[in-house]
Amino acid sequence: MSFLARLFGGKRNDTPAAQWIARRPKATPDELIHQHFAAMVAHDLEWILATLTPERARLYGGPTTMDKRRQSIRTARVLKVEPAAEKGDPVPGYAEQQLWRVEYELDLVPAEDRRDPSLSEGSQWAYYLLVRQGPRQPWLIADWGR
Repeated sequence: MSFLARLFGGKRNDTPAAQWIARRPKATPDELIHQHFAAMVAHDLEWILATLTPERARLYGGPTTMDKRRQSIRTARVLKVEPAAEKGDPVPGYAEQQLWRVEYELDLVPAEDRRDPSLSEGSQWAYYLLVRQGPRQPWLIADWGR
């Protein structure tokens, strides 16, 4: 069964992506961020996409974008997740949004094997903009950066 079929209520199975899709309506923003990083370390594109808004997933679903990023990461460790003082720009179509500051550490594959030259190793941080359509809907990542 395709990813979109499972995403929108199709038959579930035991993949990490399917397990996350089943849990995500009740997940906290903190858990969403940890799941996103776990999916990146697992190099599991389906799982990564399940943490993103459909709009962001379309941007990062191809082999020229997210695949480069995920294949360049050996390990990633979330060090700290906290709500940011800033608000972030409104995202159309989503009733709720929160901006989170995430500190993390990346260990990348050897330089000759890296597909994403924009990544750097070591401790760093970024803002993650999380959105949802309502109180019973899952939080999803709409954007990240500084």
